[in-house]
This record gives sequence, structure tokens and C-alpha cells, in this order.
Amino acid sequence: MRPVVDWFKEHLADTELMMLLACLAVIFVLLMLFGSILAPLLVAIALAYVLEGIVSLLTACKMPRLLAIVLVGLGSMLVVLFTMLAVFPVLFDQIGRLIAQIPVYVQLLRDTLHDLQTQYPTGLNAEYLQQALASAAAKMQEWGGLLLKISLASIPNLIGLGIYAVLVPVLVFFLLKDKSNILRWTQQFLPESRNLLQRVWAELDTQMGNYIRGRFWESLMVGFVMWLVFFAMGHEYALLLAVLTGISVWIPFVGAAVVTIPVVLLSYFQWGWSDMTMYSLMGYAVIQLIDANIVIPWLFSEVVNLHPIAIIVAVLFFGSIWGILGVFFAIPLAALVQSVLVIINERAQQP
Repeated sequence: MRPVVDWFKEHLADTELMMLLACLAVIFVLLMLFGSILAPLLVAIALAYVLEGIVSLLTACKMPRLLAIVLVGLGSMLVVLFTMLAVFPVLFDQIGRLIAQIPVYVQLLRDTLHDLQTQYPTGLNAEYLQQALASAAAKMQEWGGLLLKISLASIPNLIGLGIYAVLVPVLVFFLLKDKSNILRWTQQFLPESRNLLQRVWAELDTQMGNYIRGRFWESLMVGFVMWLVFFAMGHEYALLLAVLTGISVWIPFVGAAVVTIPVVLLSYFQWGWSDMTMYSLMGYAVIQLIDANIVIPWLFSEVVNLHPIAIIVAVLFFGSIWGILGVFFAIPLAALVQSVLVIINERAQQP
């Protein structure tokens, strides 16, 4: 017990380390208590990180920063408007068709399993197949109900969507325009001795910016290529699968594995066990291989490398605390934890 007490006494005397841990604890508590209220600000910060990369490129070409911010903002609004008018109607139409076809797809699964059981009566357990079919049917109905619930729930939230549509662009504009002023304003509330805080902030700012920008562009590229391939093949749910694939890149390891299920099922439902189904699965596999071996190393060359186990644990932990946002930002948050642990270890080894 004595060594533990001595350790705490020694580290409590480290003012900078205690200040760092106290600041992180305060931020953690604020996000836990007011995360839903601060959601527009968090969304605006993420978008500001994405657009900062484009603004920096324009300013590097001798364009005034304010003009670059205005041009990037107008371009982003045009992209959003195009998405709402051209992409969303097609996406919702495909979701509606999928929900309407669920009973047909469940019956198709029943017929397929029955045929397999007839062809291989000794190799397949009939009871197990029935349980697997019931589970698959229940899961498909659950997913369909969830999609329908989300679609219906979005109708009364139009006011909230309107608030986001007004607040978020305004917040993004001022975050980009007054970034240095905001940082100077926050520093006046901190003690003069804040070397550790500045170090952690610099690392977090770099990691968060690179991660958000990288994932954003990766999501767009992978989703667009996925739609292009499946649209060229005549897939009935090309846009829906492309959106799911684009979203899945934000969830390391787990996302790609989960999206594989609807890719396989929806391709089979449309084409059966045919060459087109095999081609669609091969196309999906090639896209994932290119993403893992070319796109990710290119976009995330400056992001801290974390062990896959650490990433999975971070996804589970932060996802359980902050839901889908915690899952999306698990890697930079894990990088923050790693940075703090490195600092604690360094301070512990100092004489």
C-alpha cells in the first residue's frame, strides 16, 4: 500500500500533469452531460477540419484566407444542395423498395435452404437450418423496421434539421475564420505553465485533422467507386450499398465485415447463384483491397499507428459511451489516450 501512496504523492506534486488530466476530465464530463446539446458544434468542428484542408491549399496558392473560406463554403453548400435534390430521393426510393421486398426475400431464403437440405440431406442439420433461417428472417425484418423507423422519424425532425442547416454553416464559417482568435481566447483561462497541454493539443489537432479529413475523402472515394461499379452492373440497390460502404470506412475492421452481409444478400436476391453475383462480390472485394492497401496508407500516412486490438477496444469503449459518434472518432480518441499515457510514463521516469 505504501508504494501506491508514494506514487500518488509524487504525481500529485506534478502541477502540469495534474492540470492536463483535470482538463481532460472536465472535457469528458461536459461531453457526457451536454453532448446532445453540443452536437451542432461538434458537427461544425468536424466539418471545419475537413474544409480546412481545402482552405489551406487555396491559401498556399496566395489566395486571401477569407476569400478561400467563402469560396469553399459556397462550393460545399452547392454539393449539399445537389445531394439533397439528386441523391437522397434515389436513396430513399431504394430503401422503400427494400423494405417492401423483405417478405419476398425471406421466402427466397426459405426456398434456398430447403433446396440445400434436399440436395445434402445428411450433411445439413434440418433443425439448425430452420433456426438459422428464423434468425436471418428476424434480422432482416429488424433492419427493415429500423430503416422505416429512421425514415419516419426524420419527418417530425425537419425543424431540427433546419436548425442544423442554419447553425452548422455559420459555426463552420467562424471556426475557419477566427480559429487563431478562438485559441487565444481559450488560452487566457489556462495557467502560464501549460507545456503539456500545448503538446497534447498539438498532437490531437494534427491527429484529429488528418483522421477526419482522411476518412471523409476515403468515404467519398470508396462510396463513389462502389456506386460506379454496381451501377454499371445494373444492381438494383447500387446507391444504397455505396452509401453503406462509404459509412463503413469510419468503423475500422467491423464496418467492412458488417457491410459484406447486405452486399452478399442483395446481390444474391437479385441474381441468384449466377456469374453476376460472383462478379459483384469480386468487385466489392477488389474495392476493399484497394482501399486497405492503397487509399488508407496514402491518406493516413501521418496518423499514429495503433495496434488492431487497441482500435477494436477503442471502438467498443467509446461507442458504448458516445454511441455512433464515439465509434466514428474512436481512433483519434485512442491516439489521445496513447499520447497522455506516453506523457505519464515520461514524467514517471524523470528523476
